[in-house]
Amino acid sequence: MTFTSWQFGVFVAIVFGAYYLPPFRTLQIQLLVVASLFFYGYGQPELLPLLAVAVFGTYLLLILALRNRPIWLPIGIAFNLALLAFFKYKFLFVDPASASLAGVAPIDFLLRLPLPIGISFFVFHNISLLVDLTGQKSAAPDLKSVFLYIIFFPQLVSGPITRAEMFMPQIKPKYFADVPFVEAAKWILTGFFFKLYVANNLNEMTVQLSNLRRFLRLFGDRHRPCVAVWLSPADQLQSSIYLRLVF
Repeated sequence: MTFTSWQFGVFVAIVFGAYYLPPFRTLQIQLLVVASLFFYGYGQPELLPLLAVAVFGTYLLLILALRNRPIWLPIGIAFNLALLAFFKYKFLFVDPASASLAGVAPIDFLLRLPLPIGISFFVFHNISLLVDLTGQKSAAPDLKSVFLYIIFFPQLVSGPITRAEMFMPQIKPKYFADVPFVEAAKWILTGFFFKLYVANNLNEMTVQLSNLRRFLRLFGDRHRPCVAVWLSPADQLQSSIYLRLVF
């Protein structure tokens, strides 16, 4: 479910409508958590347990780090970076198509899992939570607030990474009369414009330039001065990340 699909529009409309209904006034956080789990599981339902492990593990380590930061904060950061490293780099060492990997069913299952959508974002969200709240020596938040901070669906798979000290105070009851519709519409339309007409076109352009760059390399060194003007893969990645993080 992409942010520019009709399915996402229907999903947001349903969540928005239910969020402000009086029966859900005391369940707004829980509603957003359930909606975020549905959004993430829509494409990869088999990875929902992994998301739960990451959130529960981070919450437990947060509670411990609030009591003893020098010991448990590094452990919490290492826990999240280990999740990221495992899923990002396991395919460098194993072939998921192989009939037998480790010979142990649970390990083979983990090794065959695909790369989770947005794993970098929710891992660094976890780390931001640990660093911000333990640095401020804040009171321990409840589990549902931690869940919402980490998996809030508008930012779960493509960012931006928000600071816990900015997000957490906003977790409180909301009322329909307080919604700034004009300002919200302005930001939504601006975001769609930059996504559909700027980021997508820039992505297509950089892919084509990269293909042309590789093609010109086939002709030898005499074309190197010409090739130098094209974007390198690193430049392409930087441009893409920048546009995604702006909004």
